[in-house]
Amino acid sequence: MTYTSTLLVGLCLLCSSLFASQCHLAYQDATYGFQHAETAMEANNIEQLKQYAKRSKVAIEKVLLSTEKCGCVDANNASYDALENLEKALDKKVFESTRLFVNRAKANAQAIIIALDVCSENDLNFALKENEDNLLLQEQQLLEQKRRLLEEQRKLQAQLAKQKELQEQIQREKALMQAEQKALKAEAETTLSELEALILQFKRTMGCEITSPLTEEPFERTVMELETESIEATKIYYANKAREMANNLLNTLQSCEWQKQ
Repeated sequence: MTYTSTLLVGLCLLCSSLFASQCHLAYQDATYGFQHAETAMEANNIEQLKQYAKRSKVAIEKVLLSTEKCGCVDANNASYDALENLEKALDKKVFESTRLFVNRAKANAQAIIIALDVCSENDLNFALKENEDNLLLQEQQLLEQKRRLLEEQRKLQAQLAKQKELQEQIQREKALMQAEQKALKAEAETTLSELEALILQFKRTMGCEITSPLTEEPFERTVMELETESIEATKIYYANKAREMANNLLNTLQSCEWQKQ
């Protein structure tokens, strides 16, 4: 072997060692990121949840830099997805929404570790493949890694399907509540309109021509106003309007001229 060839081999081995070192650092940081995300999922309040989400984010940011240097593309992509989900989690103000994105980041961190395993094993196999036996061993390892990746993918798909089912259930329940509120709105406002007409007719019959509004504000509401409240709150609103009309009638009757005679 010539001096030049020896030098080139040495440089290749040095570069490989440096890349392996960067991937090893990424593996440690990815493990920390996963552990912090896992701890965050055990939190019972949003402050603790975000505290560990921030720690996970710091670790994953290091993974992103390390995987760029060591060339593990799948781990780098997964770390980018993890950071994106953690940033969304830290922006949320609702516990369940924050927890949802932390859980996704946890899955991303797990995918980083698996991808780093793949890269590490591929590098090791590349360095050791000297004969046919080593090539066969490499093939077996890759098949096992593929099986593990497929299993993790199946678990992730199951989690996503469960989350989708939960979201659809929430949407269905929300749609049912909105339909009930719309029906309540239509019936209540029709009844209040009839009540208003009867009260005005009764005041005229009793000779009380005081023309003050029966309610301080119109009782008609928009569908958008109903979206921010519960069925019980909607019922209370219309009940208060009916009570307001009744009180107005009593006050008006007491003020009629024939009452003062």
